[in-house]
Amino acid sequence: MKGRALLALSPDRAVRQIARAQLGAAARSYRYLTHRRHPEALHDFRVALRRLRSNLRAYAPYSDPVPEKLNRRLRRLARATNAARDTEVQIEWLRRQKRRLRAKARVGHAWLLARLEERSHMANREVRKKVIEQFSSLDARLRATLRHRADSGDRLADVTFARATGECLGVYCDEFAEDLLRIRSVADRDAIHAARIVGKRVRYLLEPLRGSVRGATALVGRLKAMQDRFGKLNDRFMTAREMAAAAIKTAEKRGEDIVPGLLELSGLVQLDIDRCYEEIRARYLGRHARKFIAPIRALSRRLAAPGVASDSRPRRLRLE
Repeated sequence: MKGRALLALSPDRAVRQIARAQLGAAARSYRYLTHRRHPEALHDFRVALRRLRSNLRAYAPYSDPVPEKLNRRLRRLARATNAARDTEVQIEWLRRQKRRLRAKARVGHAWLLARLEERSHMANREVRKKVIEQFSSLDARLRATLRHRADSGDRLADVTFARATGECLGVYCDEFAEDLLRIRSVADRDAIHAARIVGKRVRYLLEPLRGSVRGATALVGRLKAMQDRFGKLNDRFMTAREMAAAAIKTAEKRGEDIVPGLLELSGLVQLDIDRCYEEIRARYLGRHARKFIAPIRALSRRLAAPGVASDSRPRRLRLE
């Protein structure tokens, strides 16, 4: 395989090559997570697993290198990291708000921060335990599976990885456009979440092509910026739900000294939500949606065209 361009490979061989690189990234983050306590280790581990799962899902019609049982294990482990990450994001936001609060609101701020920090401690301890218990054996099984030769080679002998990627991108572009059109206001949270997810999947498809396919690097950068904006809005939605849950909690017990802080924080998170949504509306919604997706569609058509694989040059996979 040395010297051959990724896009000229069969989908199965290319998917396996990318999956092995993504699994290697997860294994490196796992070592930091379990031994060195690197502050970004959990985030990096989550992202590596997400890239791997997205790659396997996208190319499922062309390549099936991982049996469903292993896919389920991978999915459960990835989801087990959600609570720890979500709580960390809320804590970071909450710490930044202290200077914006009036003095009488800081009791509620301190109460909520302590509540989240305790939850974060428990969630991080639980996720590290699960990762340590499960990842080593899962990693070994996945590596062994990815070394096996696929059965799809003859069935898809005329399909290159370039064509498969172009077709996958075309499908995702249709979903992306539909989800963006469904967003009419900040209340359309399901559509906002769906657009964020499909945008992330498009980015993960394009990342291995940077440096080999003209335009891929720029599109990855634009999708990363889009993902950051949608992700920030989604994080603020979660924080707003936490405020509502905290208000119920105080109503059940005590709360006179806590309520002013929760009310001010609720107002601040709503301001952030409105600000994030306005930025998204001005960049990605309405007439902007078609403009944003158009170059991705153009690249998908170019990848699916005959002979495109021969125009690419071999590069080291870039998955970060």
